[in-house]
Amino acid sequence: MKSQLHFFASAILLSMLFSSCTLFRFAYSPTIQQIPAFKEKNESRIIASAASSLVGTENSYSVQGAYAVTDHFALTAAWNGSLRSQDELTTSNGSGTTTTEVVKYNRTSAEFGAGIFYPVSLDKQVFFELYGGYGFGKNDITDNMTTNNGGNGFHKSKTNRFYFQPSFSFHPGNNFTLTPALRFTSIGYTNIQTNYDNNELELYQLLEIANKRLLFIEPALMTSFGFESAPWFRIQAQMNVSLLTGSTNTNYRSNYFSIGFQFDPVKAVKKK
Repeated sequence: MKSQLHFFASAILLSMLFSSCTLFRFAYSPTIQQIPAFKEKNESRIIASAASSLVGTENSYSVQGAYAVTDHFALTAAWNGSLRSQDELTTSNGSGTTTTEVVKYNRTSAEFGAGIFYPVSLDKQVFFELYGGYGFGKNDITDNMTTNNGGNGFHKSKTNRFYFQPSFSFHPGNNFTLTPALRFTSIGYTNIQTNYDNNELELYQLLEIANKRLLFIEPALMTSFGFESAPWFRIQAQMNVSLLTGSTNTNYRSNYFSIGFQFDPVKAVKKK
């Protein structure tokens, strides 16, 4: 009995030590959700935002565009990319020698979508929105550690993504909007190139994404506010949480906070 207890205790201790000295590889990082919050025909949006994960050091940006074609139908498009995005881990051996491991991320994607928006209150201060779309891009992970196959490690892939996003937008005034949204995202990884062997892929939890799509449920809260003197300009902020569903074993960024600027070029032209 004692030998069994010693075995389990040793296994747990070794597992904790090994995991504490291993940098995660995050297969997924959520993009900034596109929430136009339209109320009528001919409204437009050009939004530039930067986001940072609340845990880790991955930063990203998004440039978004949207246009209300009718009083109830709109088109959307966006380009997403990485800013300074890397994780570092510094370890020291018994002799005092320190080693810094670095894992870098380079993710880019384009997306296109369309949706509807309808008032659900008589005063037209509350709108229901439903958007969906498709995105594609790349997902590159590189590190400065030597792999079992030799050379620095890398895992590069192409991505394709479908999303479905219902939301409610509250417009209590002309210059303020608050929108809770819920995005469902399905992402797949193809054309994978890596020099990690199967043991490393399993350790970094990258093995299963070659055969399975990842499905995320992503609640978000977006707010924007502007000024009477410039109704075509607003400051926009957003908070997101990502939750992986299913049994796929992988690491992912679970949240971000973003802030940016929102322009309505059509309204700006009319104002002039």
